[in-house]
Amino acid sequence: MIQPLSELYDVFSRTKAGIRAFMDMLAPVISDAEDEYQRLYFHHIYEEEEQRLERLEGLLPSLSSFLSDGQTANIENPKFNRLLQDIHLEKFGLHNFLEHLDLTMYHFKDPERSQMLASMSEQTKADYMVVKDILSRMNKDSSSSVSPEPRKESDYHVVATAAHEEVDGIGAPPHIPASNMLSTSPTPTRKGLSVGSLKHTR
Repeated sequence: MIQPLSELYDVFSRTKAGIRAFMDMLAPVISDAEDEYQRLYFHHIYEEEEQRLERLEGLLPSLSSFLSDGQTANIENPKFNRLLQDIHLEKFGLHNFLEHLDLTMYHFKDPERSQMLASMSEQTKADYMVVKDILSRMNKDSSSSVSPEPRKESDYHVVATAAHEEVDGIGAPPHIPASNMLSTSPTPTRKGLSVGSLKHTR
């Protein structure tokens, strides 16, 4: 089971670098937002990725420890059990990252950033499929007590994003003018928006 952990380490190291680049892209947009709605919109995305970055900074050393110390990678090991749960959470984080990339593609239309986002989306989709496959194999091989994720109501929504494709390949997001998404005037209820958190608590 060491080889799958090594693959996961590579995936999460790569996505950590991708998140940093993505946040660097969003930071000036938040600072120079045209209105409060645009500021809240991108700050919400930024904060979720910032929280995920914090989780990855804890997960990567744990993965490295298993790889370097030869710890027992099976469900009988409580540390491995917790690690497996964290990896499941980061699979969800990759799904969210794909959606965030798709959303920002509607805003960034200049060739440099548009190409960068498309490349990041393609890589993240490939990494997401790798993590899904590895987790499926690990759960079978270890007879994991981690229960399969139940299907949620949102799983049945028809949403055209890379995060919702079940096969390899990236489809470009449907064309929706950025003005339709970002020019709405803020309302008092938006100012009271509570930013969702992906922070992992144990």
